[in-house]
Amino acid sequence: MVRLNKRFRWSEALIIAGILTGLMVSASCMVRQIAPVRGQMAVAAGHPQAPDFPADFTWINTPVPLSFQHQLKGQVVLLDFWTYGCINCIHILPGLDELQRHFAGQPFIIIGVHSAKFTNESTVNNIRQAVLRYNISHPVIVDEHMLIWNEYGVDSWPTLVLISASGHIVGSVEGEGNRRVLEKAIARTLQRDKANGTLAAAPLQLPRQHAMATASGLLFPGKVLADAQGRRLFIADTDHNRIVVAGWPDAMGHARLIAVIGNGRAGAVNGPAGQAEFRGPQGMALDGQTLYVADTGNHLIRAVNLHTLRVSTILGTGREVFDFRGGGVGTAQGINSPWALAARGNTLYIAMAGEHQIWKMNLKTRQARAFAGTGAEGLGNGPCTMAELAQPSGLCLHGNHLYFADSENSAIRVINLRTRRVSTLVGHGLFTFGDRDGPAAQALLQHPLGVAVLGRRLLVADTYNHKLRTINLATHLVGTFLGTGKPGTGTPGGLLQLYEPGGLCVADGWIFVADTDNQRILMINARTKIWHEVAIKGLRVPGARRRHLQTGIAGGIAEHGITLAAASAITLHIRLKVPPQTHLTPGIPVTLRVSNGPHILTEQSVDPRGHPRIKFVFRPLADQVRWLAGSWHVSVFYAYCTQGHGSVCRPSHLRWVVPVALAAHGAHRVDLRP
Repeated sequence: MVRLNKRFRWSEALIIAGILTGLMVSASCMVRQIAPVRGQMAVAAGHPQAPDFPADFTWINTPVPLSFQHQLKGQVVLLDFWTYGCINCIHILPGLDELQRHFAGQPFIIIGVHSAKFTNESTVNNIRQAVLRYNISHPVIVDEHMLIWNEYGVDSWPTLVLISASGHIVGSVEGEGNRRVLEKAIARTLQRDKANGTLAAAPLQLPRQHAMATASGLLFPGKVLADAQGRRLFIADTDHNRIVVAGWPDAMGHARLIAVIGNGRAGAVNGPAGQAEFRGPQGMALDGQTLYVADTGNHLIRAVNLHTLRVSTILGTGREVFDFRGGGVGTAQGINSPWALAARGNTLYIAMAGEHQIWKMNLKTRQARAFAGTGAEGLGNGPCTMAELAQPSGLCLHGNHLYFADSENSAIRVINLRTRRVSTLVGHGLFTFGDRDGPAAQALLQHPLGVAVLGRRLLVADTYNHKLRTINLATHLVGTFLGTGKPGTGTPGGLLQLYEPGGLCVADGWIFVADTDNQRILMINARTKIWHEVAIKGLRVPGARRRHLQTGIAGGIAEHGITLAAASAITLHIRLKVPPQTHLTPGIPVTLRVSNGPHILTEQSVDPRGHPRIKFVFRPLADQVRWLAGSWHVSVFYAYCTQGHGSVCRPSHLRWVVPVALAAHGAHRVDLRP
């Protein structure tokens, strides 16, 4: 095995048959920072043998571990060194999908090597969630302690390494904008390997993970916006490519569905709500009856007329650009991964995660330009035009200050709108992070994505610590508001746990949280901290998604009716159906919805803890008792995985119809099994 380290020099003079030209490299999220430049693929001098993968590392999207000596022999392989919070790593995923489609039917395979930057990103369960969230279809290996990274001498995210069918390194390239160069290099490698007889006859066929379904009807919701005056909630149902509009929740968190904006297909179509398309929407801002949406995956800002429910595009070309100044108008001005929005008067502030900047848009003229940040990734304070930011992903206006979550810096920062200067409240730079309360100068966060004002404090979605944190604006003390620091769901009426919360909003004494990896929206009393999951009556998985879900195990109809005691807690014991040689997916919550006609009785999420017997408990409120008798429709959603170092996970669900009657001395328990 040839050990590659950072002293190994890729020869920049060697070019594969002269075909690698005109390369845009924009590698951010880096150990070694480089600016966007024109360049070429660096080709490995002598084409050394590719180091094989450790036999005991965990794989996702393949039932067995892969090896260059066995399964990958004869395959041309493209390794993608990535980490799931890095915006540049996210940017290249569509291009990788295009390469896989372009070479479909040929012995070519992409393998993701997940080499974590943050502690939270090193956990297998969290990586599996990210694979689902970004709809990654190729195999991914979990690079423990960055061993593979060091073996290949990598020093930036993302880095792509091309390996021939004989298992030799062809070359590597860093950053974004490389799809066409890679396409030519892959085609040339396939052609050469076929000619020399080392190419396999067919591609390696592997199963892949499938999209999830949940009781909430949501899929990785990224942001939430509460309109107290209009008594509405707006939810960025990110992986369903749509915006959900719901009424204000009642005391149990139950809300009526007002509208769904977007048909669920990934695209950029404007028009009526049922025809419009988004691609991974995130932040939102409300101005009267206009809802502005950061259409992150499309690199667009969209506007929704809430009277007519029509969608239009007001900013962006639909293509990712690296323009660090701006000044253009509307759809003539390109932008890069807008992630959060804040509106005041005629100004829309935009957290431009992909360019490490904050932008301003004049809503009357539609002119947009950079407001804070040079475009270089870092933690630099000072005048807006000289400051350095790192993947800003949350915004909040308060008085003359614009607060923002500077995610890759694990920082909360602020712009004084009068002086136009950037300062840091909490945070120390790109590679300093953790979970520590106390004075702001010593406190640590880990990749926060959301920020909101809660009285005299800032409330922070400390995403990778699975917490809500507070920053006292007077004393600058940092504290934990809710969350244990470990991913989970919590118990209704008791302890709350979170799983990578991505967005939050404070309105009318309530805190609303987009608990992203738990596939739910939470409603928390800001004073008592009593919480509920928000259940939206009538919300369903979009039709475009339902056709591709691999679900549908029926639970059936209970043979005998159940008589329950009305005025007590009710426990549901449910046994899940899990195929042989599989287990419940660790980290994926089991979600339940029980309804009687149009009335939701309960919606809950629980940690599976690996056992197929699940218990849910709910206590009906006084005004719910009249809805208990009748036909209960019980739906439970979960996922299971194959066992071993390789894993492929699949979603499933069970449904029952249960006749229920009430009596003073009725039962307190319902048992259901497939």
